[in-house]
Amino acid sequence: MSHRNNPIAVQLYTVRAPASQDFPGTLRRLAEGGVKAVEFAGYGGMEIPALQALMAELGLRAVGSHIPLVQWQDNLQQSLNDVKALGGEYAVVPWVPEERRSSVEAARTLAASLDVWAAAARDAGLGFAYHHHAFEFDPLPDGNGATLFDILAQETDPNLVGFEIDVYWAARGGVDPAHLLREMTGRAPLMHLKDLGPAPERKDVPAGTGELDWAEIRAAAQAAGVRWQIVEQDNPNPDDPVADTLLALRNMEA
Repeated sequence: MSHRNNPIAVQLYTVRAPASQDFPGTLRRLAEGGVKAVEFAGYGGMEIPALQALMAELGLRAVGSHIPLVQWQDNLQQSLNDVKALGGEYAVVPWVPEERRSSVEAARTLAASLDVWAAAARDAGLGFAYHHHAFEFDPLPDGNGATLFDILAQETDPNLVGFEIDVYWAARGGVDPAHLLREMTGRAPLMHLKDLGPAPERKDVPAGTGELDWAEIRAAAQAAGVRWQIVEQDNPNPDDPVADTLLALRNMEA
């Protein structure tokens, strides 16, 4: 089930190990395995025009890119231009270090930054999203029960700042993924599909091979207006992350 004819995409962070050795070859393997769209997390050292040409040759669409925080801060315009040049639709903040999120004041400052960056993305013709992990759902030490996620959702412009809902990290953070998606209706353009492995480790496993209720989650995603569903794993099988990726893709396309 893809939305508006958008195929299930792949977050290339999943295949970072082989991609660090051979970025074009890894993209080719994915495309040959049936991948139709990718979300970047870096460009493997490739120049943008060469990557554009490779994407065209392989018939791959770009969802967008995870842009590291330091690039948002120091290299904003070029980072957005690169996403646009690749035909991407979204620029995403993938992770923030502890000092940017450890208090209510830090959370509010981050929310203000997200608004600024999201406005810059809009001006470049791109959507914007913040990708969460589990720590966003922990009560802030000085927040009277409020979490980082609460503050980011409440104190950012809902017309500008979207969220990339990661269903595995929501579950790890003690939040029901389908409930979170419904709560974020209209603000969740992107979703990461990875599954919850068995206790006690609760490792992330390929989507469709763990404990999450995908029928419920994906119905909630459709109702919430998720535009792109993207398979991802932080810790795929080190022997063959491409195989894990293609397994998740097949499970989610079924």
